Amino acid sequence: MRWWTMPEGLSVAPDGTWRVGELPVQHATTLRWLKSRLVFDDDGAFVTDGRRRLPVRVEGPPFVVTRLRLEAASGSAYARLDDGSEEALGDRALSLDAATGAFDCAVRGGRTRARLSRAAHQQLLEAVDEQGDGFVLCVGPRRLALRT
Repeated sequence: MRWWTMPEGLSVAPDGTWRVGELPVQHATTLRWLKSRLVFDDDGAFVTDGRRRLPVRVEGPPFVVTRLRLEAASGSAYARLDDGSEEALGDRALSLDAATGAFDCAVRGGRTRARLSRAAHQQLLEAVDEQGDGFVLCVGPRRLALRT
């Protein structure tokens, strides 16, 4: 009698949780390692280790924005991701998911999204202003439109 089978496939669920088969990946160091090696190309998403590439099915945001860095003097905005990397935010990179009410942003060259943590969400709200029929992130003289 076989009572356990090896789970198949690495994936990111619609809610952003990482899974191996149906089992959630919960170990913080493992998650950071996987996220820091997640790459995207024309063939899809992969976790890389040297020349090895493990396919990843991405259905939701694989990253979390832990904080925003807003530099008023230069008008630059950056998102610090939970893998330790930081990415510059371009115009319309930030958006609001109408279904969940959560903000996310485009990362990895616009190939995927990162969900804003509660702390990053609060930072965003403190710097958002209404402009016309939409909203903008105010960073010094620069205004970054938010998609809704």
